[in-house]
Amino acid sequence: MEETLEITVKDGKLARIVALISFIIGTIILLLYKITNVDVIFFIGFLYVITALFLNAIVFFKLIYNLTICRQRILFQLGNILFMLLNIPITLFYMYLVSINFNIHF
Repeated sequence: MEETLEITVKDGKLARIVALISFIIGTIILLLYKITNVDVIFFIGFLYVITALFLNAIVFFKLIYNLTICRQRILFQLGNILFMLLNIPITLFYMYLVSINFNIHF
């Protein structure tokens, strides 16, 4: 049981790190694009969003798995899940900011 709790805590810390790094890299790419308006950065950002989505989804589903299997520290686990989910509206807002340049509205 202690081993499961230890894994849950490690996964939670990993989730926060992944979410924070995803946010920082996404923000940097957005700022670079808005400052330079170079199409290459747009495509880098697009590829980054797909990659980050895949990586964050893996970590997210691991957290959901931990929540269903290890019923200890439920608030800790839910907090980590919520922290990861916060990147979704941020990413959508960033996509909206980029879409303004192309007259595309989601």
